[in-house]
Amino acid sequence: MSYPLRSLLAATALMLLSPLVSAHTVWLESTDSANGYAVRFGGHAGVLEDFPPAKLEQVSAIDAAGEPVAVAREDLAAGVRLQTAEPASVLTLYFNNGIWSRLPDGRSENLPMDQVEGAESAVNAVKYHKYIARWDAQATQPQGQPFELLPLDAEAPAAGQPVRLKVLIDGQPAQGIALAFGEEGDDAVSDAEGVAVLIARSGVNRIWSGQRLAVADNPAYTQLSTEYSLVFHAQD
Repeated sequence: MSYPLRSLLAATALMLLSPLVSAHTVWLESTDSANGYAVRFGGHAGVLEDFPPAKLEQVSAIDAAGEPVAVAREDLAAGVRLQTAEPASVLTLYFNNGIWSRLPDGRSENLPMDQVEGAESAVNAVKYHKYIARWDAQATQPQGQPFELLPLDAEAPAAGQPVRLKVLIDGQPAQGIALAFGEEGDDAVSDAEGVAVLIARSGVNRIWSGQRLAVADNPAYTQLSTEYSLVFHAQD
């Protein structure tokens, strides 16, 4: 699979290896219908937010053999529902939240900095998500996301037991990246090999991670923010 990744004309050193302030992520929740999913956005302080469906730019699903699974998409007034043609093992999303320019009074506008009079800074915010519906061989296979959390254990997680995750950036292990349950925090930090260990919780586990890079000589934005969420289930 391939995912869009905006190239940086000039990116300086990594600014943030800990969770982003007021983090917002995108993730899937299973619905009552067979093979059905609802796309969720938000999560900061437990608050869900509506979003323009056009911001969800890419949806993919694979089966236990790694073969593509067709996904039907229903764009609603303020969100998206998905339905896979057959049971999927792994689903992935790419969500482009656009550029948010910050004004001196603290307000933000969803426009490039050079289009907002008086803007002092701007963040280009992109979101990636992986939903592990069935813990089979595909759970430990990289999906080619520019930023990705990769489970390392073939055995399905059990509540109260450690889960090893490798942080990959452009396919390479990344050190010093924070991971947390839900939104924000630093429950674990990746080591020199990109590996972090968390203790699985009973039921749905939603793991956050991300980074923020400073961008130089770009009139549209001053930072690139990447946020990631991984969802899986752990049995008692």
